[in-house]
Amino acid sequence: MYISRYDTLEEVPTLYGFFAGPLGESPFSAEIREFLKQVENRPRDFRKLLLTVTFHPKPMESNIKVTIGKGTFVLLDASLFFNLEPPVIFLDELRRIRDKFQDTFKGQIEAELQLRNEMIRTAGDSATRLLLQKKLQPMLVEASLTEDFSLFLCKLGLSSAQKLLPAALVQRIRNSEVSEAHLTNLGKFLRRYGEVLQGKDSAFKDLVEKERNRRRQVNEQKERTRKLEEERKKRQQRRRRP
Repeated sequence: MYISRYDTLEEVPTLYGFFAGPLGESPFSAEIREFLKQVENRPRDFRKLLLTVTFHPKPMESNIKVTIGKGTFVLLDASLFFNLEPPVIFLDELRRIRDKFQDTFKGQIEAELQLRNEMIRTAGDSATRLLLQKKLQPMLVEASLTEDFSLFLCKLGLSSAQKLLPAALVQRIRNSEVSEAHLTNLGKFLRRYGEVLQGKDSAFKDLVEKERNRRRQVNEQKERTRKLEEERKKRQQRRRRP
């Protein structure tokens, strides 16, 4: 089994085969067992899924869709619908299948790993250069205020890629079968970069807090406006009643 890091994929031992309950039974429903059987029988048909669980920092939050039983779900919805708790057991089964067919996917895993590492390395170099030029602060403020959810991190990575990476590298990332995973990793990298900088630069930390407070005030004003509008509509409705 591989675990994902920014700089490499490390192989660690894991139990193969279905994770069993206390009496040896599978923890999965019949639909999930059938789905995993399909993945194992036709791994090439599920290449994007297997690559996603390899490279995405939070695979269950990815947008990849799977057909299980009679329905099509994103993984998070599948987790809720089929009670995949904890989801790591389901993910480890997919990783077991990937490892079983490692010769089939070795070339693409190595290519995607190289692409991800080049992306992070280039972004880090560009960030350091732009930071010295005082041009990175707006991006890092945004990164520091981005919540640690894959959807937001992916959007952050997408919006930042063209500012930090050469056009050719951006296009390679867009063309990747796991583009979402790479962009989410880029967003996660930038968020961490901002966190580290706050610990080193008090002026930048103050800047982040100032923007955080400004956004909080804006949201509070929006909420007050919403409540006032609701009250206005209620008063109008009461006036119209006979």
